Amino acid sequence: MQNVAIIGSNGFIGRHLTQRLSREKNNSLYLFGRGESSISAENLPYKKIDFFDKEKLKTDFSNIDIVYYLASETIPATSWDTPMLEIEKNLIPFINFLEVISKLQVKKVAFVSSAGTVYGTTEGRVPENSDKKPFSPYGITKLTMENFLSYYKVRYGIQYDVYRVSNVYGEGQDIGKGLGIINTFLEKIIKEKQVKVYGDGEATRNYIYVKDVAELLSFSVRNISSSDIFNISSNSTLSINNLVKVMKIIVREDFTVSYEQGRKSDNSYIDLDNSKILGSFDGFEFTNINDGVRKTYNSLVEMVKSEDSNG
Repeated sequence: MQNVAIIGSNGFIGRHLTQRLSREKNNSLYLFGRGESSISAENLPYKKIDFFDKEKLKTDFSNIDIVYYLASETIPATSWDTPMLEIEKNLIPFINFLEVISKLQVKKVAFVSSAGTVYGTTEGRVPENSDKKPFSPYGITKLTMENFLSYYKVRYGIQYDVYRVSNVYGEGQDIGKGLGIINTFLEKIIKEKQVKVYGDGEATRNYIYVKDVAELLSFSVRNISSSDIFNISSNSTLSINNLVKVMKIIVREDFTVSYEQGRKSDNSYIDLDNSKILGSFDGFEFTNINDGVRKTYNSLVEMVKSEDSNG
């Protein structure tokens, strides 16, 4: 039996990862987040985390074997004009945490990074060993956090897995932080019958269903004594204009599309090579983009109905 901590368990990926790992019989799960209480459907131990309370961190993580680190306080757009936010809100808390667990029995950290920002501007298929040229404070900091994991492995022997995740979508994503183009578009379609595209719509990205992400992240609990870096992406790489076409097939509402000036913080093109992680999941099949968008749309329709009935 191994003790597994999930930091960020109340977040979008965190909730789905908790659900997935709760099916693993050899794991005891411990949930952590910045909220006062857990919103997970699973009845599991939960504690509010403070990355600056080192004594409490020592106590809470004293018996943990592997940590999933999903905490993040920013998005690329929010720190574009205020880069110090990345240092204060993400990098310093992360280093504080690693310093504490380096003195404990923690064997591995599984870190969720950002495929859309750490590579920077790219051409063609992008494997994990491609050049990294992040141009946003968000991506620069994510890559710095990856590099600190390498340092703590050499210095203290803590293994790590880095997961560079593409654009995640699915049931239960909170679009309030500004992340999640699929969920954002679908909610705008349902509520306002319109979507706003930044740029000409030809920006090309990969989209992956959240339950597929949770399944691929489970690699770490079965491989606790090694370190690796993976792209977590599906086989659905398409432009925003083509994504809108998919939505027009699925949704029941008629909606309009408007185009506005592109944002400098956005990456215009990335096509990730996912062959490395798939080599560890024989026969794995991704959720088809049409099926995933349909499931997400149906869940949002029910959510809006519930909001209307309660409002």
